[in-house]
Amino acid sequence: MQAAVIQRQYDDVISSQYDRDPQNTTGRTLDRAISHLQDEGLLDSLLPALRVLDVGMGTGMFLQKLREISPRPLEPSGLDISAQMASIARQKLPDLSVAIDDGANLHRHFHGEQFDLLATHFVTGFVPMKDLAPKIMDKLVPGGCWSFVGGTSTGYPELQRRAQHPLLKLLYGGHGPSLGGMICPENQEEVAGILTDAGFEISRLETFQPRLEFPDFDAFIEYGYHGGWLTPFIEEIGLHRARRWQRSLLNRLVFPVTDHHSIVLAVARRPR
Repeated sequence: MQAAVIQRQYDDVISSQYDRDPQNTTGRTLDRAISHLQDEGLLDSLLPALRVLDVGMGTGMFLQKLREISPRPLEPSGLDISAQMASIARQKLPDLSVAIDDGANLHRHFHGEQFDLLATHFVTGFVPMKDLAPKIMDKLVPGGCWSFVGGTSTGYPELQRRAQHPLLKLLYGGHGPSLGGMICPENQEEVAGILTDAGFEISRLETFQPRLEFPDFDAFIEYGYHGGWLTPFIEEIGLHRARRWQRSLLNRLVFPVTDHHSIVLAVARRPR
């Protein structure tokens, strides 16, 4: 997917709604990621300031949560493709050092700097994890941690199943909707393999499957389109422009839906 398309989606569609976090999927996941960092002793108050770089920082939700909970002082930096998202992050964290760019271009920023913690949360739907791994290794101090959080292609199994309904295929040009443009890892094993192949030592690894409830089409659009979880997929087939009769049909054929996402969380260290 072109970076310009992603940038427009986050600037124009997602940024103003992102912190609403429908169904608290982002918040619950980031809380788990921070608890892993606590378990690793990374937030010990006796340590010097934590130099952290959040790649794909969005509105700064992770950095804000980390600062609120950490007894260890924070020196926050972030990179994001969306200037609008970064502007919101700066309001939360006035001392934030920011670069605006695609996460794939991490190597072009923060020259000569290394960090104790580097976070990539929900970035690998757009930037291949294999491409990110060596760049992250270069930005970490020896013994530094990579906090990885990423959705997998096995997420939303019920939505994916119902999307194959024959009438829906007819409605959308004879083919079933797919997670178009998303390049997520398939599962926890693939994430572990990429980390190991890149030379990281895995400290924590788990798959989180937060439950999701979509009583109707509008709830799905709030979560998937404005919340940013499935914006590329929704735009690809034009669901965000669905007319009243189309919404009614979708409510009859698809909703309500109980489903879950599938999210891998990992903490991996650069060897000392």
